[in-house]
Amino acid sequence: MLTMNQLKNMENLGFYYLDYILQANGAYKNQCFYAISKGGEFVIKESVYAASAIKTLQKEEGLEGVQLAMDLNVSPQLISNIKHGHRKLQKDIAKASLTTYDSPMYAMELLYEFSEGYTAPVLKGKAIEHHRLALEEFAIQQTREVIQILEEVSLLKPPNETSEEEKKRIREIIYELLDAETAIANLKAILASEYGISLKKCIKDRKPYWKSKGWI
Repeated sequence: MLTMNQLKNMENLGFYYLDYILQANGAYKNQCFYAISKGGEFVIKESVYAASAIKTLQKEEGLEGVQLAMDLNVSPQLISNIKHGHRKLQKDIAKASLTTYDSPMYAMELLYEFSEGYTAPVLKGKAIEHHRLALEEFAIQQTREVIQILEEVSLLKPPNETSEEEKKRIREIIYELLDAETAIANLKAILASEYGISLKKCIKDRKPYWKSKGWI
């Protein structure tokens, strides 16, 4: 039976390590980052429409378009075109932006777009109040739902011996895990952003702990 602390450790490992791979260690190298899914391999996109992400970056960092263009060594016109959805953001510029800025919400939006939705999105729906206290409560609620379904569903039976009905329940576990991961990722990002804590540094600082636990 998993405790709340155990589940939080699982979620932290998943999200922090993913962020560590993609941000701190520079997954946006010339070679592509691969992830395995049921349908096979998919590759990080070469370019994406990133109007929302650029607006988020400018808001979080207090940047004008001209300054952003200077920081990334591109033209102000290109930044304007990306911001207004007229041009795509190229992978090399995305890499430069993640290296230059420690903007958690921007990184989340960017990674979500480049990975075709494989990572957690920034929650912007009308049903979600984007405030740290609201996100804290939401993360607790979603985490409890994961604990509940994990306590209800047994994973003892080998996968090749499970019935279709049992596989449906496993799929429900995955859905609940995705909900909790997304809630935790958004809470993590807003806390880092609002309290001025470097998420990149947290990830790097945490790596020795993960190693000491034998997690990585």
